[in-house]
Amino acid sequence: MTKMKRVLLSVAKKLLSSGEGTAIRNLVTELRISHYHRKGIRRIRQRSLSKPSMVNLGSGSVCKRGYLNVDLFPGGDLTLDLRRGLPFESNCCEMIFSEHFFEHIDYPEPVCYLLRECLRVLRPGSVLRLSVPDTEWPLHDYRDGPKAPYFLACKENSDSWWHPSYCTTRLEHINFHFRQDGQHRFAYDEETLSKVLDLAGFAEIKRVDFDPELDSEHRRVGSLIISARKPPITT
Repeated sequence: MTKMKRVLLSVAKKLLSSGEGTAIRNLVTELRISHYHRKGIRRIRQRSLSKPSMVNLGSGSVCKRGYLNVDLFPGGDLTLDLRRGLPFESNCCEMIFSEHFFEHIDYPEPVCYLLRECLRVLRPGSVLRLSVPDTEWPLHDYRDGPKAPYFLACKENSDSWWHPSYCTTRLEHINFHFRQDGQHRFAYDEETLSKVLDLAGFAEIKRVDFDPELDSEHRRVGSLIISARKPPITT
């Protein structure tokens, strides 16, 4: 960080309230997302990527081989604001995959719009497989006290990617599960995720087991994994 930038940040902290600072940071983030989205649209046109066969939505830096890896920020193959939908042709995808991404999208919109877009770009009979944090688990275990399996898992993983070290009470853990420092926009259980997939038009919606050939190992514990199929064309 340059000296000038440090000075500007110091002055801003003194002049701006906490709410004003948050609003400015959010605005800067949205402007970055818009910039990267435009770059992604140009890349689709330049590389003829409008008909991907397999897509990984919200990939972050965890890219899947054989998939077009898409995220808001650089790290994958393509940067897109997925809240705006999928700029791909209809009925082109054999598979759409996503790990711990949909909880970062506002509910009921634009997440329901994005699910309808997934249905549109999938080929008839093809599958959307997605995972989100399993919210039923911490809510179920809350009543059983701090030694229930969920809270023990949080404690065991406090130094890794799970929960920060300040989370020591059950409700701190549950709040972080729901909010993740403001990054999480909605929490899902199987009933709710199945509902929105059904409303989007998907069929054969079911909870499935962790697949080590496809799912990331660090998502093995604590994930709700759902498979849903686009209905085949009937004559």
